[in-house]
Amino acid sequence: MASYRKRGKTWEYRVNWTDAHGNQQVQSCGGFVLRKSAEAEARRMEELILRGGEPNKNDILFLDYWDQWIEAYKSGNKSKNTEYRYELIRGHLEHTFAGRKLKSITGTEWQIFLNNLAAGADRKRQRPRSQDFISKTNSYVRAMVKTAINEQIIFKDFTFNVDVRGIRHSEKMKYLESEDFKRVKQISEEKASFRSMGNFAIYIASMTGMRISEILGLTWTDIDEANGVVHVNKSWDHIYGTGFKDTKTPASIRDIEVSASVFEVFKRVHKEQLSVYLRQGYRDQLNMVMRGRQHTILTDNACNKSLANIQASIDVPKDRFITFHGLRHSHVSYLISQGVDIYYISRRIGHSNISVTLKVYSHLLDSQRRKEAEKSVRILDSL
Repeated sequence: MASYRKRGKTWEYRVNWTDAHGNQQVQSCGGFVLRKSAEAEARRMEELILRGGEPNKNDILFLDYWDQWIEAYKSGNKSKNTEYRYELIRGHLEHTFAGRKLKSITGTEWQIFLNNLAAGADRKRQRPRSQDFISKTNSYVRAMVKTAINEQIIFKDFTFNVDVRGIRHSEKMKYLESEDFKRVKQISEEKASFRSMGNFAIYIASMTGMRISEILGLTWTDIDEANGVVHVNKSWDHIYGTGFKDTKTPASIRDIEVSASVFEVFKRVHKEQLSVYLRQGYRDQLNMVMRGRQHTILTDNACNKSLANIQASIDVPKDRFITFHGLRHSHVSYLISQGVDIYYISRRIGHSNISVTLKVYSHLLDSQRRKEAEKSVRILDSL
């Protein structure tokens, strides 16, 4: 129920109600020149309460609601990279919207914020940000806004129909052509040793298509020669150094079939590793495959450096150099070129479903499709 009083030359309203927890609440606001203006605002508050809204949240600050929303819906069950992204986005929001009420943000203001963020206007040396980061920023805030609308804190979506800008990274996937891929595999196999763990990792990636974090997370019990597979059931946090972590997705837990020659390389390196550990008097409690002479886990930087050296040695043009992740793409590209079934490839590389594989490698499949079309025409023409 609302009550009104005149304070000097202006009017004030007070609305009292009992919240969902049985607690008495009050919302007041003054400064209205006319009583009917105060009454109109009080009626709006009463309607909000009847619809289940909470007037005392109506004036919540943008950043306060962001913090509450992240705590309730996002924090605690995401990777460190994702958690860091939330903090990074909050910093950008604070720079522009500190002290602003959530209900005061307009669509135009939000579009300008995204435009400036995409252009990198806040950087000391201005340079654009990626479209992916801008899109993620907008999608997180949009989800927050939808929650606020559902809670009747605000009644309009200021993220609606915005234009997401930024640098769109090249859609062209980098991978090695078949002959270069074969040579990288051959050289890494020859050089793979306990003294050259970078080359060992390159060889494993070439023959399995595993991600770098999955390779670094291998233990010797994962190398299952009896069943002819490498078990992928965990990964290694090579960014923050926190140790073992879950695989990228549940589908990434898999067994990868490899040949006897691959197991020979594993056994060779393992024998060298045990020999050195014996001389050092060291015992690895975790039984890690990729732990080196200094008892540390190989880094992704060392892997990329070894890969760059191999590519330079076989005269791959520098603008066509791949990173370690490119070995995964090269692995898939080679299997596709050899006519291996895409459903098997999808399972082998640990994609969550076939549609992900089809989307990522559509351009390679188009090339294979053309070959199959030509083959079909020749077969039918010979009838």
